Amino acid sequence: MYIKLFLISVLVLKGHCEKSFKLQQVLILSRHNVRTPLSKNLADFTPKTWPIWKEKSGYLTAKGALLEGYMGEYFALWLKKHDLLENDCPSDDNFFVYANTAQRTIASAKAFVTKGFPGCNVTIHHTSDSHDPIFNPVIHNTTAIFKLEAIEQMRVLLKSLHLNSSYEDLEQILNYKQSEYCLTKQKCDFVTDVNKIFVDVGFKPNVEGPLKISKSVIDSFIMENYEGFPSKEVAWGLLKNNDQWNCVLDLSKGYHSVIFNTTLIARDLARPLLHYMRDILLNKQYKITLLMGHDANIYTVLKSLDFKPYSLKNQHEMTPAGGKLVFQKWLEERSGIFFLKVDYVYQCTNQMREGKKLSLDCPPEFMSMQLEGCKTDEKGFCLWDDFVGILNSLVED
Repeated sequence: MYIKLFLISVLVLKGHCEKSFKLQQVLILSRHNVRTPLSKNLADFTPKTWPIWKEKSGYLTAKGALLEGYMGEYFALWLKKHDLLENDCPSDDNFFVYANTAQRTIASAKAFVTKGFPGCNVTIHHTSDSHDPIFNPVIHNTTAIFKLEAIEQMRVLLKSLHLNSSYEDLEQILNYKQSEYCLTKQKCDFVTDVNKIFVDVGFKPNVEGPLKISKSVIDSFIMENYEGFPSKEVAWGLLKNNDQWNCVLDLSKGYHSVIFNTTLIARDLARPLLHYMRDILLNKQYKITLLMGHDANIYTVLKSLDFKPYSLKNQHEMTPAGGKLVFQKWLEERSGIFFLKVDYVYQCTNQMREGKKLSLDCPPEFMSMQLEGCKTDEKGFCLWDDFVGILNSLVED
């Protein structure tokens, strides 16, 4: 161990020589690309008319397929650049694709491989179950003490949020006090209406109330913007600059933080996926793996592995549509030591809205990620063995 630390220090001081580092393995944990809004009762929350979508609720859009295809094309180039792909068509032994069963995840995986590897017979694996337990972010722990602790942690996090100005701005955008929901339910004030927390075995943790309503309508705003609706139709033209976007986005971030960003809940939700990832990284022979899931999967994996706080430049979201956590295993050939590098790879908001094609000269954004328990140098590398230790501690039976 001391020899390894010495070698790392030498490498850091001298700077990394790219030729001495060789990429060995990549696991891509991806969120599906642009989809239609999930909520089917958005009309209840405003007297205004929402934009009309061509696809069914929760389905990948044609724009989403286009953008995911661009990501597939880019990654094919990136993998070839780093000599992880030797041929245009990867073999099943080298490239494994697994998608959640939702239409938007299977369709996203198909767009990625169809454009990235045209003419190749790449299998997209998925279960026939309606709820794949690997990706399904539901509570597994059946003990009463877990439920009590989980609710308390969510309550503390909820109370720590300062969202009054965001609530007020969103009410004005929606003209909420004239909405059917307000007029029929007599719940007309986001600031004072009550948020209720739910933690039940077999279900996703949830918050019912103004925070969830806010998340649902903001989700539509985000997808409208990515989809390329005219600016006057995206939030009815009332989000005109980054400050306005960021103010209302605090509500969506707050909701996702409450339900996914307590360590207790995140590790319970993500354990099946982390177990699956560990098996692929340590036991399988795949050089490249694509796991196509949801924002919930990325949120809970990030929190479970204890990644340091991050901010994605040129993006409003913490887990943008089509964004990917890219786990990379590198070999330092002079020392024979393996290293981990993790990048968040995503398209910035303008790239998505404008539908910009990606290439090595016009790449997506790369954000180097750091784990608290894996000491990272200035190039983003940490010891692979330390990462393995973290994974094992989270999924051991």
